[in-house]
Amino acid sequence: MNKIQNFTYHSHNNFGGVFDGRYSPEDMISAAEKLGFEAIGVSNHLIWHPNMPRSHSMFFKDFNQALDIYKRSLDCLDEIASKHNIKILKGFEVDFFPSKEWRNGFEKMLKELKIDYLIGSTHFIRTEDESQMWNIYHLDELPQGTTAEDMDYYLSNYWKNILAAISSGYFDFMAHLDYCTQFNLSTSPEWDEYKWQIIESLDKNKMPFEVNTSGISRIGRPFPDWWMVKELCRRQVPVLISDDAHYTEHLGRGFVEVEEKLREFNCLKRFKL
Repeated sequence: MNKIQNFTYHSHNNFGGVFDGRYSPEDMISAAEKLGFEAIGVSNHLIWHPNMPRSHSMFFKDFNQALDIYKRSLDCLDEIASKHNIKILKGFEVDFFPSKEWRNGFEKMLKELKIDYLIGSTHFIRTEDESQMWNIYHLDELPQGTTAEDMDYYLSNYWKNILAAISSGYFDFMAHLDYCTQFNLSTSPEWDEYKWQIIESLDKNKMPFEVNTSGISRIGRPFPDWWMVKELCRRQVPVLISDDAHYTEHLGRGFVEVEEKLREFNCLKRFKL
């Protein structure tokens, strides 16, 4: 039997009723241990920005409030780790922003947080100056009268954001590269130029990327699309499989299917912390 990846570094829980996981940290870790995983990485969202809309409890404008929650969530993992044999890694899935203001704040946070790894991600469309931003799950909050041209502008900044995150040097690997496509955004051919730029940047930086299996149940294929995975494998960019688990039932989902595809693509470079 061919070997299947037996760890996940992309999982979420509902610590403090703040984050968007559906189960407690203890539940998620116990479930991974029962599956026989050698390690689970806990990567709740780090979503902080001075101009962040307060659309969800895990979106923070206040720096100190965010830092307090993040510290307490990590302390919780330290306590849980003493009760389990599975290796528990502490990280965050970080929504990156390129401005100096955000970077300064983020770097200040990193000095306070004892973590093992960071995942780079983008969930927001925004104006170039970061004065306005909207999570792609909350596009109903866009201003009345938003035009198709406005959306193209916002989406261009979305893709540029991913490119900036890749080259930032902050992250151990990049999450769901074409995540916005699940909402039928940037699916037409004219957006392929950005996707090729992302491939080139990952290749140049040899930045690992995930094949995120959450897309399989949503749109019939992972994030990123198979053609991007195939090209990145051809270039020997390091890859790992992520379940992006928000439920215990999500742990390990789609791993067998993705492993088969990676063998088909002759994937030789795999990422592991």
